[in-house]
Parts: sequence; structure tokens; C-alpha cells
Amino acid sequence: MPKIGNTRETRQRKVVYEAVKHSKDHPTADMIFKHIRNTLPTVSLGTVYRNLNVLKDQGLVIELRGPDRKAHFEGDLTPHAHFICTHCGAISDIEGCPAPDWEQYPCLAGYTVEEHSLEFRGVCPQCAS
Repeated sequence: MPKIGNTRETRQRKVVYEAVKHSKDHPTADMIFKHIRNTLPTVSLGTVYRNLNVLKDQGLVIELRGPDRKAHFEGDLTPHAHFICTHCGAISDIEGCPAPDWEQYPCLAGYTVEEHSLEFRGVCPQCAS
């Protein structure tokens, strides 16, 4: 796990981070909690939430909100967009969306863009068929 900031790396934090990092389905805290119970049988849901917040604050995971308004987490920090299905709630990674050239946006003159997110909402192919 990359070390950022001055927070202590605990076993619980490392296990939570690895669960998010290796998941492809943008898990919620509840999903992560159920997944790591085999490795850490005494972990509490509160510990999972606290560690997710620390990891988010450190920039090691990102938080997305699905149509269920629950926080979903992702450890893939490479630039990509997301499609969120408003019918089934699935969150899909969308690759190949070009990164914007911020100089093309005169409305951003004088601003320094540090991060952005691109999120599409609608009906996924499975729900549309």
C-alpha cells in the first residue's frame, strides 16, 4: 500500500485497501466488510468506514455515489469515466474517453485544475435489452 501523509498503516487499513484495489465492482463499505471478514474476523463495520475515509482523504481510493445514494469505492486511480445505471445501480468503468485539454475551456482561465471526474448516468445495455 502506498504511504501518503503521516497516518499509521494498520493491518486493517491494508486489508481494506487491498479489497478495494482488487475489486472490479465498486464495492460499498458493507460489501468490503463482508469480503474481509474471513481475513479479519473481529473487524467491525465502523472500522471499515473509518479506514475508507482515511484512504479517501489520502487519495488512495475514490468515492462514487450510485443511484442508491450509497458510497461506492474504487482503487483504480487511472483516468477513466464511469457509467452509472439508473435502473440496476451498476457502476461500470468506461475506458477510452479522452482527457480534456483544459486550455480549450476559456471559462477555466485563471483556474488550476487538480482533478476532475466524468460520470454518465442512464440505462446500461443489460437493462435496456
